[in-house]
Amino acid sequence: MFGSKVVNREDVLKDHGRILGALEERVKGIVVQMLSGVECKLGAELHGVALEVMQAVMEFEILSVAGPKGRHQAQRRYSRWGHNPGSVVIDGTKVRCQVPRVVGEESRKTHRLRTYGLFQQTGELVRRAYRDLIRGVSTRRFAEGVEGFVRAHGISASTISRRMVKATAQKVEELFTRSLAELDLAVLMLDGVDVGGHAVVIALGIDSKGKKHILGLRQGATETTAVAKGLLEELIERGLRTDRPMLVVIDGAKALRRAITDVLGEKTPVQRCTVHKKRNVLEHLAKSERPWVSRRMTQAYNENDEAKARKQLLSLAHELQRINPSAAKSLLEGLDETLTVQRLGLPQELRCSLRSTNIIESANNGVRDGSRNVKNWQGGTKVERWTAASLLDREKNFRAINGCKHMNVLLVALENYTKPETEAA
Repeated sequence: MFGSKVVNREDVLKDHGRILGALEERVKGIVVQMLSGVECKLGAELHGVALEVMQAVMEFEILSVAGPKGRHQAQRRYSRWGHNPGSVVIDGTKVRCQVPRVVGEESRKTHRLRTYGLFQQTGELVRRAYRDLIRGVSTRRFAEGVEGFVRAHGISASTISRRMVKATAQKVEELFTRSLAELDLAVLMLDGVDVGGHAVVIALGIDSKGKKHILGLRQGATETTAVAKGLLEELIERGLRTDRPMLVVIDGAKALRRAITDVLGEKTPVQRCTVHKKRNVLEHLAKSERPWVSRRMTQAYNENDEAKARKQLLSLAHELQRINPSAAKSLLEGLDETLTVQRLGLPQELRCSLRSTNIIESANNGVRDGSRNVKNWQGGTKVERWTAASLLDREKNFRAINGCKHMNVLLVALENYTKPETEAA
């Protein structure tokens, strides 16, 4: 934070005893206490030392402006004039202090200390507030969620709210203007999340190295085909490449599936989430029937060979037809697309990562956490801002997916998946 020169080193050394004496004694006292086994709250002591360091730096600046204390100085331009109450920021916390004051001999105006202005910067404090707020701490309870905010006088909830509006608006702009042209994407995941009573469709991409990227979002009253199409068309406008095959993973929503066909084409390989499929089937069954059906479906989805997995699922559907036709119908609906990762011949570790929407669901959970304490959404703009900010906050901690070392297998499989069509053309 502090890098600009205020006084000369020689001037510091001349008067260091008076200004730094108390600070040196305090540091010695802390060291002696710790060596002697006397209980010492180091964090609080270091805060105190930091405050004294700041006071010393301001005193040295006063020295450079008004000259040595207690000495006559011809043609003096400034005079010492006591202290004013003030505050500085230490480790993101506002702390009260006494600010030395000097006034002009002729103008009688107070000289503003450059060092005090630097020590007052609240950028880190606001960044800490933003970080906690976007992760789910209410603006009316921010003092409970950010360390030291109880003492952070002058930073009100309304101030934080205004900063949040500005910061989240910047996140929307950042997300919506990202170029996607340079991303070597192999997988596109689409999923919807409810934010403040609004449906938001989110797109997440996985590149050829297995790294995840937030691509964009589109808000609507409900998760409709039009909303999903609008999102896909926007991604293409921003550079999403459609000249090479890409695996698309969805939860099975018909609106998303229709949008994929309309925008990306009928031949796009689609993997339907096996977690959602299992959940949908089990909802039709009595609790006593669910455990064995769940085991059978898991066994099928864990099969390496697509033909074996299909045979097991068809056999299960035949048994369910006698028990609950609705469950059997649910299992058979879209069955082929629940086995796309097997059809592509992916290794088990990579297959497990891509056979469900769990990866994007994790990001969606971050959105839910970040928005759960917002009471007044004030229309759709706030929904868009908070969702974008939450997603980009999570993206900073994204790791490569499990099985990323096998991404080359997926790339080759996708090329072969579309090759027959290309050769026929």
